[in-house]
Amino acid sequence: MAEQVEVPAAPTDPAGTPGTPGTEGTAGPAPRRRGRPRSAPRKDSSLSTREEILEAAASLFSTQGYTDTTTRQIADAVGIKQASLYYHFADKSQILRSLLKGTVAPSVQFALWARAAAPDDPAAVLAALARYDLDGLLRDRWNLHVVYRLLDIAETEFAETRESQAALRGHYRELSAQVLARHGVDASDVTEADLELVFGLVESLIAQRQWGDTGTRAAYGEAVVRGCLRLVHVPVPRIAATVEAGERLVERYRHEVTEP
Repeated sequence: MAEQVEVPAAPTDPAGTPGTPGTEGTAGPAPRRRGRPRSAPRKDSSLSTREEILEAAASLFSTQGYTDTTTRQIADAVGIKQASLYYHFADKSQILRSLLKGTVAPSVQFALWARAAAPDDPAAVLAALARYDLDGLLRDRWNLHVVYRLLDIAETEFAETRESQAALRGHYRELSAQVLARHGVDASDVTEADLELVFGLVESLIAQRQWGDTGTRAAYGEAVVRGCLRLVHVPVPRIAATVEAGERLVERYRHEVTEP
């Protein structure tokens, strides 16, 4: 009788799939996809799973509030398991932080740059800041600027975002005071409420989204920039030129700073 030879089993990868790793010219096993299968097809294949989570969360936060939205609802909206969501974000507050990071902080960064770039023309800087800020509000698909103002978000939990908003308001106040002084307005005649008017006018675009429409929103934004300059006593004949100077600052920033 011929001797029986024991044939060794083929090596397996960590996932338990037969294969011969390390053999030159031989294709190894197909890599396993990380995470569990989706419970629903992807709505937009151009987005990563992380981006899909952010988009779904933004929609839910803006429509039903932060507190009433659960991570299970967000995962269901994306079509993934709740456990898969936690691979990308530790909890719901981390999702909101990621969303809010792009709302106020960019305008604060622009304000710092613009004030350093044109220190002798506060009116142009104010027009530029209003223009840049309004552009951000117009691009805010889910109106997230209003989310962090909701009462169901604890102040301590999102202190960083609130600090950014306070810093932005400070830039508007300081620029408004400088422009008013340049046009002969005595500081004793200006109240804190007067200095808040420009910031309040820019922020009114958030409310306009509730009663306006996309067709009038851009035109309203243009009117807001001109209105900001009128509030700080820029003479009417000089408003158009000041708006243009502000737009040039915005374009310069996008070309020199934000574009790769």
